[in-house]
Amino acid sequence: MFFKEQINPNNLRITLETLINIRWIAVFGQFFTVSFVYYGLKFQFPYFETLILISLSVFVNIFLELNKTRFVTINNFYATISIFYDLVQLVILLFITGGLSNPFSILIIVPTTISVTYLSRSSSLFIVACSIVCSTIIAVYHLPLPTPPGKELNLPNFYEFGMWLSLTIGIIFLGNYAYQLGRDNRVRAGALNKLEEELTNEKVVNSVGGMAAAAVHELATPLATISLVGKELQKQLTDNKSTKDDINLLINQASRCSSILKDIAERKQQDQFISNVSPKELINEIIFSLDNKLNKEIVVTNKSLNERLKMSKKTEISYALRNFIENAIKFSKTKINIEINQQKKNTIIVIDDDGSGFDENIISSLGQPYISSDKVKQNIQGMGLGIFISKNLLERCSAKVDFSNKKNAGAMIAIEWTNSQLANL
Repeated sequence: MFFKEQINPNNLRITLETLINIRWIAVFGQFFTVSFVYYGLKFQFPYFETLILISLSVFVNIFLELNKTRFVTINNFYATISIFYDLVQLVILLFITGGLSNPFSILIIVPTTISVTYLSRSSSLFIVACSIVCSTIIAVYHLPLPTPPGKELNLPNFYEFGMWLSLTIGIIFLGNYAYQLGRDNRVRAGALNKLEEELTNEKVVNSVGGMAAAAVHELATPLATISLVGKELQKQLTDNKSTKDDINLLINQASRCSSILKDIAERKQQDQFISNVSPKELINEIIFSLDNKLNKEIVVTNKSLNERLKMSKKTEISYALRNFIENAIKFSKTKINIEINQQKKNTIIVIDDDGSGFDENIISSLGQPYISSDKVKQNIQGMGLGIFISKNLLERCSAKVDFSNKKNAGAMIAIEWTNSQLANL
């Protein structure tokens, strides 16, 4: 069906250079044709008027050429105006040179084809409608067809009607074909972009995983050395309280790093003892293992109707949920809520806090690696890559992850599985 698919105009872009190049081809073709007919064949028609119209397109294109570097792509609205201008210019030329009896009237199809390939559905329908209306007008009202001096060519009315009918059918048929072709290309391009994004994310996650494994091996000895030297300094500098406090901090942080590395190294082996747990059991286990030194309140609410369903205790899921909960603890004021809702068809885990929430400027970019934002660096340093890894680990396990802010205040992360996906993990 013609124009069945709804397309988001914001996702449609056409390069300005494409429109410029198409218009240059039209300008040179028009100039050559009218000049050959007027000077070569000696046909009589308003030649200078046609030159004015062609020159207008030349000036438009020169202006666009000079601004091409500023506007690499143009949006749907301006592309529609540009194509509409080309249609009107062509129709006026045809009006001057015989209307639909002019053999070049078939070129009305060109703006239609371009519009249905690149523009939104509404814009395409507008150009198609204008093409049909304009062809109807010049079929009835037009100047005589250029002819040799002293001769006049009068075509029968049924011929012009046939030209109009064939042109209208051609506009609809070719427009529909071009639209379907453009839609298929957009679908393929979207699929390829999605695949490329997934492959890139996979590469980054694997790279991070490899670096983490190397870090466990390489950092264990230096951290042990730092801790040992710190303890020796602690014994020697008992008189200086400020220095002693700094050394205590150094020892504690080195110990914390060692614990994290040990946890990474042993987590997989630990998970093998209990292979299947309920979402509630998994959340409780993660909370129990957390080092909640800030003494934030963690409230777990279970709204599940189907607690029989067990899920695989995969390292990826445990790590991701643990990271999200730790971030909630870090950025909350006093309280973290974790809601588990296991229904007949799906399972949803929602983690929210009473903090300031996600920055609105970067919330749409969360889950992408290496978010660059001053506010990210100042307020949520370290969250960018951690959230990216966690999100992609969960998506590997068939989950959907959504980041948002609560109406009042605070960040909210929703993780959702279908129960069939959860059972097959």
